Amino acid sequence: MSNASNPYESTLAKPPMPSGTMEYMRSFHYVFENPNWMTNVLFVGLCILSTGIIPIIGQLVFAGYQFSVVESLHRRPGSIYPDFDTNRLLDYLVRGFWIFLVGLIVGLAMLPVIAGMAILFAVLVGGAGAAGGDDGAAIAMMVAVPMLLLVMMAIGIAVNMISVPFMLRAGLMQDFGAAFDFGFAKQFIRNTWKEMVLCALFSMAAGMLLAIVGMALLCVGVYFTMSIAILMQAHLIFQLYELHLARGGDVIPLKPEAV
Repeated sequence: MSNASNPYESTLAKPPMPSGTMEYMRSFHYVFENPNWMTNVLFVGLCILSTGIIPIIGQLVFAGYQFSVVESLHRRPGSIYPDFDTNRLLDYLVRGFWIFLVGLIVGLAMLPVIAGMAILFAVLVGGAGAAGGDDGAAIAMMVAVPMLLLVMMAIGIAVNMISVPFMLRAGLMQDFGAAFDFGFAKQFIRNTWKEMVLCALFSMAAGMLLAIVGMALLCVGVYFTMSIAILMQAHLIFQLYELHLARGGDVIPLKPEAV
């Protein structure tokens, strides 16, 4: 029920995801259920391609479209996702801007941690080299590099887990200030942290496979296989949100749909 004094529309009556579980491969299959999937993939691919000419703008547009897909899937469970609408480019751009800004702030907040890991790595390798000469440095590198990669991957997953609830609120509410609800973020992470870790690993694996397929398609194909990855991420985010609701999490209020 909407409230005239509130610019947002309540979605309390929206049913949660029936199964209460994640369906990872469903995020791939649903992309092709839309009869216009090739056109949608093409438009998102052009957005990605445009970032090489005009940085950021294309990224904002596809991020805005991605979260319009999340919103549509939430509002209309079981329906196909909306087509990329060139008449809504400005809407996508504005929505994507809030998402980008929130992600940037969270990323900047994590920079000291990343910098600290880089310094620690340099100190460990340098100390081993000084103590054991070239052999010591070589052994230290053999041990430290895999460990660093694992730690950096863990940090990346942690940053993603922290970012998702804030970006979800920014993308659905289309409001920068409303995005930083730390109570919601804590609740969302508590409800879905295991699934977010698995989603991150699944997305990494799927992204690598799609990149390989794209490179095999004369390299240009990578822009369009990455479009599929972006649409897959939209469905995974949707599933995480519905799982959060199914586990008693707070609802994100939505703006009334434009007529």
